[in-house]
Amino acid sequence: MKRFILLLAACAIAGFSFGQKKPKINQAEKARSEGNLGEAKEIIDEAIEHEKTKDDGKTWYYRGLIYASLDTTTNPQYKNLANNPLKIAMEAFDKAEEMNKGKSDYYISDANGLPILKSQQLETLWGHYLNKGVEGYQSQNTEDAVKYFTKTQLIKPADTTGYIYAGLAAQSGQDYKTASENFYKLINKLDYHSEDVYNYLIYIEGTVNEDNEKALEMIRKAKKHFPDNVDFAKSEINALIQMDKIDEAKTELQSAIAKEPDNSNLYFTLGVMQEELDNKEEAKKAYAKAVELDPTNFNATFNLAVINYNEAVELIKVKNNLGITSADLKKAKEMQTTINTKLKEAMPYWEKVIEIEPNNRVALESLQYTYSQLKMNEKALKVTEKLESLGDEEG
Repeated sequence: MKRFILLLAACAIAGFSFGQKKPKINQAEKARSEGNLGEAKEIIDEAIEHEKTKDDGKTWYYRGLIYASLDTTTNPQYKNLANNPLKIAMEAFDKAEEMNKGKSDYYISDANGLPILKSQQLETLWGHYLNKGVEGYQSQNTEDAVKYFTKTQLIKPADTTGYIYAGLAAQSGQDYKTASENFYKLINKLDYHSEDVYNYLIYIEGTVNEDNEKALEMIRKAKKHFPDNVDFAKSEINALIQMDKIDEAKTELQSAIAKEPDNSNLYFTLGVMQEELDNKEEAKKAYAKAVELDPTNFNATFNLAVINYNEAVELIKVKNNLGITSADLKKAKEMQTTINTKLKEAMPYWEKVIEIEPNNRVALESLQYTYSQLKMNEKALKVTEKLESLGDEEG
């Protein structure tokens, strides 16, 4: 009798199992489209477990749509039906794609019966979060901005936009940890390299985190990707000096110059280092060597012009502060001779700068002053006309 009862129980359980209705996944999508997200979720959650629907790619596609809707809905009734619904949605879309095996894209039909492809829906979803992030950023709600920009990364993990915007928004809100995480992902995960991203990381590591070693590491990576960027070369020199590694800086430069004695940029870097150490004469020699090796080296030419010109400017400041006694007037006359000499030394380099960059305003204004001081009136007039034409263009 006992065995008979057990047998009946087993049959009842089996009967219940086989009697479970197959979830209607189309009904789940219909409920979603009508805004009944609770019903849609309930049906689709059953469908991914049921024997007859769990291996259907469309089941997972609809699950992706339903959970994406749970993430974007503004209806408080459905806001908390799932934890991190967008993550679940994207996992469902990925699983649907695995099951698709090269078949045509999944789609639903719009009100006119026209197909809306999964790829189009994902693009719309990505744009939705991007716009929400921009709205947050513009209203100075950087926390929301970061949240929505981070969501775009889930949808397009290989797209750099979400990482750049999330990093900038986080940095604007002084959330430097989140900012650096996004910037490092750009460099290390997406192989995306930009001068701005490196500058942000150098600032965060060096100034915010006060990690000079890490900042130096980022500077050197930046130099590798942007060898012509003068600021990175200067930053490396400054970092080494701040870290009391002047000898290391000199040794590295000397070693590099020994290997490439004709490398103009190496002498330019040496000039920067000497200038940072306030060794003006040594800096001039290095810049001059850089220009000698490559007359088109703009940075070395510009710095050589500046360093000579600034010496004249400092003398002019002293001269202008002299009194009107006979001794002061005599000294002023003597100083003017030295000032003119300095201006003459700078002049050919300013002229070379103009050859390389004809519209360089700093060089033009410096030449305008130099020509005027040296009574080279015809040349001064031409430069004045050039500056006026640039002003008109800008206006």
